[in-house]
Amino acid sequence: MNKLILIFLLLVLQQAKAQQQLTLSQQQEDFNIFRTSVQEMHAGLNWFITPERFKVLHDSVYNTLNENTSTELFNLKLRYCMAALKHGHDGVGMTNGEGGINFKMGTLPKSRKHMPFVLMFLDKKLYIINNCSSNKSIPNGSEIVAINGKTTAELSKEFCNYIFANGRNTTFKYQVLGTYYQFQYLLQVLYPSENYLVEIIPFGKKSKVKITVQTELPQTIANAYKEQTGKDIGAWDTFIEYKQIEPKLKLGYVKFETFAPQRVENDSVKFASLLEKMFTQIKKDGIENLIVDIRNNEGGNDTWQLATSYFRAIPKDNNQGLSFIQSDKFTQIKYVEQTEQNKQLLMVFQYNPYALIDKLPDGRFKLKPEYTEHDTKGKPLMPNAYNGKVFLLQNGLTFSAGFAFAGKMKHLIQRDNGFVKVVGEDNGDDMDAGVGSGGWSLNVVLPNSKIKVTIPVTGGGTDKPFTIPPVNFLDYKIIPTIKDKLKGIDTEIEFVKKMISAK
Repeated sequence: MNKLILIFLLLVLQQAKAQQQLTLSQQQEDFNIFRTSVQEMHAGLNWFITPERFKVLHDSVYNTLNENTSTELFNLKLRYCMAALKHGHDGVGMTNGEGGINFKMGTLPKSRKHMPFVLMFLDKKLYIINNCSSNKSIPNGSEIVAINGKTTAELSKEFCNYIFANGRNTTFKYQVLGTYYQFQYLLQVLYPSENYLVEIIPFGKKSKVKITVQTELPQTIANAYKEQTGKDIGAWDTFIEYKQIEPKLKLGYVKFETFAPQRVENDSVKFASLLEKMFTQIKKDGIENLIVDIRNNEGGNDTWQLATSYFRAIPKDNNQGLSFIQSDKFTQIKYVEQTEQNKQLLMVFQYNPYALIDKLPDGRFKLKPEYTEHDTKGKPLMPNAYNGKVFLLQNGLTFSAGFAFAGKMKHLIQRDNGFVKVVGEDNGDDMDAGVGSGGWSLNVVLPNSKIKVTIPVTGGGTDKPFTIPPVNFLDYKIIPTIKDKLKGIDTEIEFVKKMISAK
């Protein structure tokens, strides 16, 4: 690791305000449990980082531990190590910290002031979507180009080192920085200040101006947002919907913003019923062109396969499943958070692992077939399935089950010589890697800091990453303009309309 980066990391972390203090020995114990757990449990541990790089990284960060460090700063050091593995399903989070006022702002402690903007990255440029500060001279839509003398590009690149994403993917990182207030959080922790000197290009202007921005509490930001928009800052849009948007073009619109039934009245039966009603209506409306919007779909469960079956049948054994694991021993099982769903499997793994796994001739470990049947079973074509043209909208927050749906849809439709085009930006996966981790994850709770480390235990794909031909999954890169965002124009949908009209 670059020594300058390590020195910088150490210095900036020391600047943040201390909360719960951890002794050096407590940090060392937790760090060693963290390191061993990751080495033994993490599927695809060395897909994107060599064993040598892993050792140098963890040794270097371990050497930055010092006496009386706050849990928050220790948490960031673990995040830094974990993010270097380049797996989007990883997690590192405090369980005893101060919570946020809602899920979207959950990372912002209630009592800590932050930069009072609702932000969005568009093609790696940072824009103010809502100015919730007391300085009303800052117009919405302004681009932030620098903060306290550091360019937005420099800050974003640094902050991305703490965001989990698959392989070489960056779109997911930038979406998370903006959508979930991670930019504001990391700015305040790594560069704490009561106010910031912000250099912006005001909306509609070309020249840069410098302004001083006072930080505000999350609730103050939320109140200002509601006053501007009439909406709660933590509110979500409709997750699942269908509508006919252009009868002359026989164009319909389906929105799948989640594949998690718990977000649709917490009921998988209602989820399935909703799909059935939607596609019955699509057939009744005579739709020939269908926009399938999976932007911001961060995943869920196997309902993505049900949704796919409304377009094409999924053949049996079409999926290999997430069946590979890292090793045949979990020496840190006593620190694993046990649930009704996993405690029996953990007990079997602890005392008789080969009742669950097989060791392959190449030295890898794989779950026995009976434990991956749900991944490999097929799905028949639904009676009211849609067979027309598909325009798939995705963005960087299309993640997990979201990008699984996208990949399967395009593959199956193209295999049948159907029409499918993918519009937007690269989704939250690294589709050229040919590998992925997820499925079964375990939470390791470190004994002193109580930090929870989420480790994906299962993975799948090719033997080695980046050994498949380039996927070229995205057909049309369409990034919304800030002008369209402010006007409420859906840039991607308008692009699809023009594409259909031109034919």
